[in-house]
Amino acid sequence: MSDKELVERAIAGDKRAFECLYDKYAPLIRAVCFDTTRELASAQDLAQEVFLRAYTRLSTLDRPSKFGSWITGIAKLAGKEWLRKKGRDRHQFDDTLTFTLAIPETEEDERLTFLQEAMADLQEQERLALHAFYLQGKSAEAARLLLEMSLSGFYKLLDRARHKLQRGITHRREAS
Repeated sequence: MSDKELVERAIAGDKRAFECLYDKYAPLIRAVCFDTTRELASAQDLAQEVFLRAYTRLSTLDRPSKFGSWITGIAKLAGKEWLRKKGRDRHQFDDTLTFTLAIPETEEDERLTFLQEAMADLQEQERLALHAFYLQGKSAEAARLLLEMSLSGFYKLLDRARHKLQRGITHRREAS
C-alpha cells in the first residue's frame, strides 16, 4: 500500500495503517533523532514523540504521498527543540566528552569510533542519504523520494557522502 493510502486510512481511524507507516519510517526517524541527540535512549524517546506528533497532526498533512518527508521535517524540528531544552537544562550530565575521549578497547571499537566521527562531519542531507540507502536498505528511488530529490541528484549526493566518509575515516586512521 502507498503512503497516500496508508495516511488516508489512518485519518479515517485505521490504527493498523498508522502502524504500517510507523514500521516503514521508524528506523529513519530514529536515525534522524540520534543524529541530533547522540544518545540512543534520548533518540528513541524523541522518535516516539515525533510519531505521536505526527499521529495527532495527520489530518493537517496536505499531501499524504509526502508522509516520509513530512515526518522527517517533524523529527528535525523536534531535534532542534530537544537541543534548546538540553541547553537550558544545567543539571544534566553531558557524557559526550567522555565518549569522545574514550580509548577504544579493540580495533573494531576504533573503526566504529572513526566511522561515527566521520559521519558526524557530514552534512545532514549526506547523513540522511547514507542512513536511508545503506543502513535501512531503501532503494535509491525510495531514498530519493524521502529526501525529495531527483534520482541523479540523489546519486550525486550519495557519491559525495561516500567519498567524504572514506576521506574522514582515512584521515582519522592515519592520525591515530
